Amino acid sequence: MKLLAVLLLSIAGMYLGYKLRKSSKDTNNERFEIYGGLTFLIALTGGILATALFLLKGESWTIENKMMFRLICFAVVGLMFVLIGVRLTASAKRDGNKLGQIAGLTWVLVACFVSGLMITRTNKMNDGWTTERQAQVMSACEGMADQGNSFNCPCYVREVMNAFKNPLDYNKAMEDESSGKKAGFIAKMEEDCPCGGASFDESEVESIDLPF
Repeated sequence: MKLLAVLLLSIAGMYLGYKLRKSSKDTNNERFEIYGGLTFLIALTGGILATALFLLKGESWTIENKMMFRLICFAVVGLMFVLIGVRLTASAKRDGNKLGQIAGLTWVLVACFVSGLMITRTNKMNDGWTTERQAQVMSACEGMADQGNSFNCPCYVREVMNAFKNPLDYNKAMEDESSGKKAGFIAKMEEDCPCGGASFDESEVESIDLPF
């Protein structure tokens, strides 16, 4: 129902922008043409982003869905500014305005650069030890109690992150029992993170000088 309301609102905004642009041609009012075009683009962009948000969020807002939404967001917004820059460049070229052409091309280049930069950063969101991967290791640690291996799970997660910079290396070590990596790591955890031990490193505790 919410998605339908957003789509109807977006369509209404696009229709309003279209009618405004059309009326500007009848009255030869360039200002209304600009406002109409902006209204159309903003309504279209808002509709696309709102639809993507409703479809991707669902019940669980996973890191993959967050990445996809950000990619769509940066791509759509970047495309909108590129279109505005192209329109400005074309209008300035038609009127013989060199400064307007430079401004339009600059707008296009900046929009492409910023969008590309943000898309590149977004693609790295799923690298390393994300919150979801840490939660998976925590859950795996808690499940080891059924196998007779009980650890201090916060300590276990911290040691896993220190020992394996790449989560894929940890997964391979835990799945490959023939190499002995899993047994060696479990034995190390029994010493470093025994059940009931401190969940923090003593070096992380600040010393406090009492006034007495």
